[in-house]
Amino acid sequence: MSKTYDNTNRGSAFIEDSVNPKAPKFKGKLDVEGKLYQISIWEKTSSKDGKQFLSIKLELPRPKGLSTHNQSKANGYAPQREEEIPF
Repeated sequence: MSKTYDNTNRGSAFIEDSVNPKAPKFKGKLDVEGKLYQISIWEKTSSKDGKQFLSIKLELPRPKGLSTHNQSKANGYAPQREEEIPF
């Protein structure tokens, strides 16, 4: 008898190995009310008082092959490839 595990409102993040100092330290997935999100977490230090904290970003998963830079253009308003002008 297998037990069904409900992942609603749960998630996990795993350590990311990156040489980029601005890259998130952890990345993962988070379910919020049945909708799946991508989560990124950075370890930071407050410049005001030196306290360490976690900075968290939650976003909809990007379609494969779409970079962060081009993500905002995925709404259908991105310039289309120019067609050859027939004159």
